[in-house]
Amino acid sequence: MRGKTRSKGMGKNQMSLFYTLFGSFIAVILLLVSINSIAFAFFRNNIKDEMIQTSSLNLMASASNYEKHIKLIRSFMLGYLFDNNTQILKRGDPMRRYDVVIDVQKELEHNLNNSLLYLDNIVYYFKNDDFVIERDGTRSAEAMFSRFYNHPDYTADFWSEQLQSERSFNVYPAGTFRYVSPFEEKTIGTLMPILVKNAYDHQFAFIALLNANRAFEAFHQPKPDSSFIILNEDGRVLFSSGAEAAPPEEIAQRKGEGYVVANDRYYFYRTADDSGFTYFEVVSTKGLAEQLRRLNLALAALIALSILIGLAVSYWFAKRFHNPLANMIRSVQSLSILGVPAVEGSRIKEFNLLQSTLSHLSRSNQQYHEDLLAKNNLLQQFAYMKKLKKLQGDAEWMQTSIDTNEPYRLVLSQIEFKDRFAKEIANAPQRAFNMYKELIAAHFSSRYDNSLTFQLEKDQVLSILFVKEDKENDGLEERDIRRRGEGRDGDMSELVAMLGRDIPYCNFTIAISPVRHHSSDFAETYQNVLDLIKQRRLGEDVQVIGEWVPQPSLMIPSPSEEQELTANLQSGCDDITIPLVDRLLDQLDKAGALAYQFQDFAVDIVNRAIKIMYAQNISPGTIADGGSPYEQLKACHTLEQYKAFFDKFLSRSAAAVQAKKSSTDVITKFVMEYVEAHYGEDLSLDVIAGKLGITGPYLSTYYKEKTGTNFSDYIFSVRMNKATEMLRETDLKIQEIASLVGYYTVASFNRVFKRYAGITPSEYRRQHSQWRE
Repeated sequence: MRGKTRSKGMGKNQMSLFYTLFGSFIAVILLLVSINSIAFAFFRNNIKDEMIQTSSLNLMASASNYEKHIKLIRSFMLGYLFDNNTQILKRGDPMRRYDVVIDVQKELEHNLNNSLLYLDNIVYYFKNDDFVIERDGTRSAEAMFSRFYNHPDYTADFWSEQLQSERSFNVYPAGTFRYVSPFEEKTIGTLMPILVKNAYDHQFAFIALLNANRAFEAFHQPKPDSSFIILNEDGRVLFSSGAEAAPPEEIAQRKGEGYVVANDRYYFYRTADDSGFTYFEVVSTKGLAEQLRRLNLALAALIALSILIGLAVSYWFAKRFHNPLANMIRSVQSLSILGVPAVEGSRIKEFNLLQSTLSHLSRSNQQYHEDLLAKNNLLQQFAYMKKLKKLQGDAEWMQTSIDTNEPYRLVLSQIEFKDRFAKEIANAPQRAFNMYKELIAAHFSSRYDNSLTFQLEKDQVLSILFVKEDKENDGLEERDIRRRGEGRDGDMSELVAMLGRDIPYCNFTIAISPVRHHSSDFAETYQNVLDLIKQRRLGEDVQVIGEWVPQPSLMIPSPSEEQELTANLQSGCDDITIPLVDRLLDQLDKAGALAYQFQDFAVDIVNRAIKIMYAQNISPGTIADGGSPYEQLKACHTLEQYKAFFDKFLSRSAAAVQAKKSSTDVITKFVMEYVEAHYGEDLSLDVIAGKLGITGPYLSTYYKEKTGTNFSDYIFSVRMNKATEMLRETDLKIQEIASLVGYYTVASFNRVFKRYAGITPSEYRRQHSQWRE
């Protein structure tokens, strides 16, 4: 049975090859994903530092690009400053040298077409002449800076003032320049003016207009939510690419290189050595967080895609490995013993042959398995019966679960069929008994592993329950559990409820032993449950008994009651014997007598009556109605049923005795009638014999032969019956009762009454007075 249990457990843990392979591939995929996730978590902590370093490097590259370009512009413009055409125009009247002006314009147009200079225009500014030359022509300075390159800060007067400066190269803040005419107004762009002149020449200068946006796009790689700012050496903003026009004052004063975190922003700064400009890149912390979020999303998408591809490839490989074996398994699954519908035959001959062979082997194995289980069950029962009965033999090799000293308890169930079962149910009692045995076995096997239930006697079923260590104590005292008929989780209550439905047909008695731990106690434990079965009390119900209750010895009937009963049985006085037996049954019930004690008492009464009938030559068969009185007693299960039985049985036995007496001769009849009428007078043998005209010895012998009772014993029993009746039913004095029953002194009456009843008349009256109360 244990092997069967293990095989079932193994079957539950088995998996298909496909799922095993697929699960293995998934495990490898998850391992790789976990490694990548751990690696990402490790490197993500350094990503922030890497981003800061990247921003610093980006700013350094941008500053370097700007510085190089400023140097290029300066060198380029110095070339213009010392050009021959420039010198010619400076020495003479520029408005009269149109040939030189045309050459200058052509050269400007040619050089400004160089997109790498990012210059929108170059202006020749002659202060005294109020004259400018640019790529599109010549005009006055006022017209140039109020109409063609209009900006509120950069007017003709502004540039006139700037020529007074000693600085030969100066970069001004970028601004939005516009073209303004009476007919239209349009934006030229964001331009950064650059002034180039001779430090000692205050009449002529070049004004280069650098396209700030194009230069920014070329020299800097912007990040989301970032700004690029250029400050000159005085802290003025030369250019700003974002909404933030300038950094806070305390940050704008910083020189060198580094970064500062303030107002949820990173301020990266770098000061150029040549120009003295300070370049700032302002990056919002939200921008860094956004970059991290995008990085996380990209990694998650990559991992998800990798998992999907891995699952698809794993499924394909597992399927390829599984399909050949699945065809072989289908041949096994076609067997009906596996509980799987049969599959159609394969077109492959080898598979069909394999299926046929496995089918034959499986059927044979199933038959052998069932046969072995049946024989093993019989051997187990035999081994337990051998231990219970303490039989000697050569079967010591048979091992049982008890031999391992596992905790166990015995449950002995006794089933008693009633007369109604035989009348209403056609099934034989043995078939019904087997049904109850299987019901009990199913109940316990569902709750206790390796439990065994088998028939031990004609009406008894023994169950051996192996209790697990962790279930030995269920929170209740063992005594209370057994007394109430409840085991753990109501083990017995459910069984009692099932058996209780058949109470009209059967009585059930269940005896439960305490938990035992040693196989050496097995026979003793069995004897204990046998003794517990005898503890059943009267009743038509299911009784569960788990505690031995000592029973006091019952002196019922007492010697006086026994003599009274015998005398009245002999005389056929059912009006005395029936109430007397009912009173004795009530005494047994009040004393808490067990069912078997009631049965023993009833059998004793029946034995007395039958002996008296045999003594008077009366056949017990004449009063038999419905079978043997002993069989009828077995059908008595309640106090009322016992009383009903004796009312019927004693009435018939008394009637038989009375009938026997009525059929006797006139001598016996005369003696009985005379004694009943004159029990208080002199009833000596000679007096009565004289009335009959015969001798005393003849009368004694004749009466003994006819009635089976001595003449003197008969007179004595009649007088004592009358005396006990008067003691119970009247308040006459004992002296008066003694005189009425033929005794002239109280002493002689007390002596014979004590010999008859075992107690004095006074004690007899007192006892029966208490009984009536």
